[in-house]
Parts: sequence; C-alpha cells; structure tokens
Amino acid sequence: MTPHAATPEPHGRPREALQFVWRTSLTVVLLTVCYYVLPPAGPFHDPLTGARWLGSVVALCGFVLLVRRSVRTARRDPSFVARGEAVLTVLYVLVLFFAVTYSTMATHVPGQFDGIEDSTDALYFTVTVVSTVGFGDITPVGTAARLVVTTHMLVNLIYVGTALRVLTARGTGRGPEDVTAPARPAP
Repeated sequence: MTPHAATPEPHGRPREALQFVWRTSLTVVLLTVCYYVLPPAGPFHDPLTGARWLGSVVALCGFVLLVRRSVRTARRDPSFVARGEAVLTVLYVLVLFFAVTYSTMATHVPGQFDGIEDSTDALYFTVTVVSTVGFGDITPVGTAARLVVTTHMLVNLIYVGTALRVLTARGTGRGPEDVTAPARPAP
C-alpha cells in the first residue's frame, strides 16, 4: 500500500461535509415539525387534531427512515462524520423527548412548572437544561416536575460521557485504521 493510497481523496471531504449538514439539518427539521404539529390532546379530539397527529406521524416516519439510512451508513463507514451524525441525532431526540414531556406535564398537570405556557416554552426550557444555562425564568415547582428535570440532568451527564467516548473512539476493530487494538506478537 502506497502512502498516497492511504490519504483520503480531497474531493470527497466537501461532499461528505455537505451530506453531513444536509442529513443533520433534515433531522432537526423533521423532528421539530413533528414536535410542533403534535397536538396536546388525543388524535380523536376533532378533525384538525386528527390531521395534526397524522402530520406528526408522517414527520416521525421520515425521521425513522433517515435514522435507518444513517445507521446503515455508519455501519459501512464508521468515520468521525458518521459518529458525529449519530451523536447529534441522539441529542435532537433527547431534546424533543424532554420538551414533549415538559409540555405535557405543564398542560395536563397544572402547577408543576412556573413559566411553561406552550410548546415553545417547553422547548426553550429543555435547551436551557441541556446547555446548563438555566436563566431561571422557567422553574420546576412541583415534586413531579423536579424529579423529571433531575432525571433530565442525569441523562445529560450520561449523554455527554457517551458522546465523548463515541467521538474520540480511534478505531472500530474492522480494519487497518484500528489503532486501539493491541499488536499481535510476531511468531
């Protein structure tokens, strides 16, 4: 193998970066559409609510197809970009999962949060918890809300550790690029 053959082709990097930006942007858009279209009431409340549930399911199906393709890509090419895409996708899912949880709690169990009035407030609060900013304009005041927020903070700690591990992995055990595998002694 020549040194030139081991060097990645420079023309592939911009294309790979563009694909990364496209897939991660599409993930954010699909999940955000799903989040905002999802109505707080059940799907049979009225025809408009049913249509919103259907739109949310369609966006979620698009997201599942995107994740399926990303997983296949990551299995074929366990590069830093593929790992980064997986880490970002998990982050988006966690943010929206907790945003839906906070929004649902604020809607169906009044008095748990001070400051969450709608879905945007719940998404904003989730991002402040994830980023550890904590402005203090939205606060969990009920015991159930405090338990969920505490769980969210613990999940964030686990996520950060796992994301660092995934992003700093030096090899996969699948080929010559694996520098973490111990060298075998010569016979």
